[in-house]
Amino acid sequence: MQTLSPTPPRTPHLIGAAALYLLLFLSAAGALFPARATATEPSEKVVHREDSLYQFIIVIDNVEKNERYLANLEKSPLFQGGIKLDAPDKLLFEYTRMSFVGLAYLDQLPKSALLVGLGIGGMPRFAAKHFPETEISAVEIDPAVVKIAKEYFSFAETERLKVTVEDGRQFIKKAKKKYDVIFLDAYQGDTIPFHLTTREFLREVKAKLHGHGVLVANILAPGRNKFFTSMIRTYRSEFPHLAIFKGIESKNYIFVASDQTVAPEEVTKKATEIQESRQLGLDLAAISEEQLQSEVEDEGGEVLTDDFAPVNLYRHME
Repeated sequence: MQTLSPTPPRTPHLIGAAALYLLLFLSAAGALFPARATATEPSEKVVHREDSLYQFIIVIDNVEKNERYLANLEKSPLFQGGIKLDAPDKLLFEYTRMSFVGLAYLDQLPKSALLVGLGIGGMPRFAAKHFPETEISAVEIDPAVVKIAKEYFSFAETERLKVTVEDGRQFIKKAKKKYDVIFLDAYQGDTIPFHLTTREFLREVKAKLHGHGVLVANILAPGRNKFFTSMIRTYRSEFPHLAIFKGIESKNYIFVASDQTVAPEEVTKKATEIQESRQLGLDLAAISEEQLQSEVEDEGGEVLTDDFAPVNLYRHME
């Protein structure tokens, strides 16, 4: 999910794929955003809408920008993903570009990767194109999202890129293999599913990483995310090293969690090597230098657990 700063021109926000559960409120693997008066802007047209088992889904084209977006709230500026119709392989939203800086924390390029939350399939498609030797798995709870990613957003499975329709936590719990990198980007609206925020879940994720593997998570900023400091504290409770990157165009943060500490200059060196050798079209070096937050406090945050993860309660607090 991506949220944009109020200063740039209006741009859709990105949300990862949903996992929907009912616990006090609907939460799952709005009020914080001004709603639109109509379903689309004058330059936009609806090309598909449906009610899935988990959510309302709408696909919208922006004719002027030649872009296509996926949303689950028709009268809201929230979008789950987007592509340039004439360049679907490029990463349209900032947080997806930022996420690949996590690869610079690995000892070597990944042989295996897992993405929790498919959305439009932009990140796994990008990874499959630039890292063809990597075995990529994606897990998405909503089969309708998988179908729409394939029909409207140029996503396709391959021999080394497979999608499983299942809840992300259940998939990780049952997984027999380990991964070099795991990406977390599962949202419903502007809320991360509560069971994907807890210390117990992060412990399960950590158990499915190779020794020097990394976890990369898309996290909304404090202004949109009432449990931001709690998430920092929870990640730090399970991972000795947590690097935090802040979006410039958006209000997203990327967490890179691992068991080993990598010096910032070494990260920048590796980022430069990756972007040049793989021709990513991304400036990972600039991200590693300019968007790394040297000190991010977790004062006031509480460790989120399976017994205490009031994500939706925090969401509605003033």
